Amino acid sequence: MSTKLTLTLDKEVIEGAKKYAKKKNISLSGIVELYFKTLPSDTKDFKIGPITKELSGIASFSTKKSDKELLKEALNKRFL
Repeated sequence: MSTKLTLTLDKEVIEGAKKYAKKKNISLSGIVELYFKTLPSDTKDFKIGPITKELSGIASFSTKKSDKELLKEALNKRFL
């Protein structure tokens, strides 16, 4: 069942998203839905596997990028 959602975004972001959607032959709603599906549904049920738990914290990153920049890069990799 589809439900309507109203979003308020920067005009340039919307224009870029429309161009991208047209190029990829997908609707803006489809892009937003795909993004929301990638979000964890409930972090309380999220379980970390033993290998991941063991390895967590051993990597170091020298990046000075903001969360916004990192998210943008990740989404570009996934959808471009």
